[in-house]
Amino acid sequence: MIIGFIGAGKVGCTLAKYFSLCGMPIAGFYSRSYEHAKEASDFTHSQAYASLADLVNDCDCLLVTVSDSQITSVWQELCQLSITNKWIGHCSGLLTSHIFNQHKIVHPFAFSLHPLYAIYDRFECYTAMSGVSFTLEANESIIPQLKNFFVSLKNPLAILPANKKPLYHAACVMLSNQVIALVQIGVDLLDQCGLDTEFSEQAWHPLFLGNAKNICKVGVINALTGPVERGDVEVIKQHIMAMPSELKPIYQQLSAILLNISRTKHPSKDYRQLELELLP
Repeated sequence: MIIGFIGAGKVGCTLAKYFSLCGMPIAGFYSRSYEHAKEASDFTHSQAYASLADLVNDCDCLLVTVSDSQITSVWQELCQLSITNKWIGHCSGLLTSHIFNQHKIVHPFAFSLHPLYAIYDRFECYTAMSGVSFTLEANESIIPQLKNFFVSLKNPLAILPANKKPLYHAACVMLSNQVIALVQIGVDLLDQCGLDTEFSEQAWHPLFLGNAKNICKVGVINALTGPVERGDVEVIKQHIMAMPSELKPIYQQLSAILLNISRTKHPSKDYRQLELELLP
């Protein structure tokens, strides 16, 4: 099964490099920018294609690694070519394999393969991929063949129903992108305290990383610390009073979630007074 990549950006470069290191044969890249395709092919020791048709002819499997908004237009181009027996997949966390359809009939060898990792660089992220989990979505009838095809990756692989992809993708965003929003809030609050920027960054990095590592090591419940877990109503009152008005609802909502976790951790503890304090 020779794989061709349509799209030579961060995801395409990363997966092609990793797949090739795992022994999977890579034909090369087609991109709207031949320069990008050439850079990607040089990086993966494969071929840069000036023609989509040539890539299709040379491959058994085509992985569409463009942005979500471009997948449909790539598919429309592919429909003009000989793809009857080709495996065709994309790497969107949100979209399903059903996007590869003609006249409402889904391509029989369509799939989506999503890595649970924030791929931020074209030429560096492949080094982390051995520890990354993947989800696979496709018609049930072809799942065994796909699992066999990707077995050389040795990554954890879970089968995801198509109707769960929006919820799944929202979960991934909460665990990655939206964490950045919380970090920005914390950084802004430190800045409002008048602390030197260099000091703040040096100070909050170990706080953030230590907590993240502890969550991964012992789990959410056991990693929980802080005033909500302690039931320290007076501390929470002080926080809410000091918080800028636009951030108070966020603080209260997140604290309410922590309160539920705290009750799981300490089922005999009385958190009723704190719960009243957190009401909007």
